[in-house]
Amino acid sequence: MASREEVQAFMNQLYSSIPRSFYHKLEATQRGFGFVLSYLEKTDGEIIAGDLAKKLNVSTARIAALLKRMERYGYVTRRRSKEDGRRTVVEITPAGVSYINELREQAFLRVEKLFASVSKEDLETYIRISQQIRKAMDE
Repeated sequence: MASREEVQAFMNQLYSSIPRSFYHKLEATQRGFGFVLSYLEKTDGEIIAGDLAKKLNVSTARIAALLKRMERYGYVTRRRSKEDGRRTVVEITPAGVSYINELREQAFLRVEKLFASVSKEDLETYIRISQQIRKAMDE
């Protein structure tokens, strides 16, 4: 069985092998929640909704709609910036941290199953080829 470190390293490689064009737009699904929550969790300080939209390559209207749904679930809070009242600051809540940790755990379990049924060599070959495809598609 693979260690958590091996699983994490594989997941990082797998994510980096997917063509960026596949992530051109966030869908109105909880998959979008994962992207936003993961970004918010990793970032220190205030995150402005408009900056988040730029980072995730979506419109400000799209991110506003997504954040509104996430706020209803209790995963994020939004408030006006103290420095500039026209800007919206987004913060992850404890419920958001819990949800992103749950998503990660589910992903770990799926990848652990993958490690059990596909050889490490085949997985490495898949990663190498996928990265070549990504590079070619991103050019």
